[in-house]
Amino acid sequence: SEHRRILAVSFTSRKFPDRAPEGCVELRTFVGGAMQPEELDRSDEEIIELVRKELQELLGVTGTPDFVHVARWNRAMPQYHLGHIERVDFIESRVQQQPGLALAGNAYRGVGLPDCIHSGELAAESILNQLTPQTAKA
Repeated sequence: SEHRRILAVSFTSRKFPDRAPEGCVELRTFVGGAMQPEELDRSDEEIIELVRKELQELLGVTGTPDFVHVARWNRAMPQYHLGHIERVDFIESRVQQQPGLALAGNAYRGVGLPDCIHSGELAAESILNQLTPQTAKA
């Protein structure tokens, strides 16, 4: 199996067309993570070089970038441990016993933005469903 340092590449200018000028592409590349935390100890130049090398190997990208920015977000993504879902199920069953309380966020069932949005929507829906019967009685 290939040992890649790149964890993910997001084509941000495809998601958000105004992020790059016409004829250009903006890529957001992720390295490091929980399994390779030492990657964050590299210099900016080393990170840029390894990303350029791997993007060339993976995608055939050969051009020189017009703009490069390195940001380090150490321990930024929650790491779910064995038994996480069971713990979340238990916590949620207890929360359901508390009227007007709901949980939302990336600590429960997904770390990505879409997961967080979905989590927030479910929490809001749960609280609204609890309020509806009381409103009808008034």
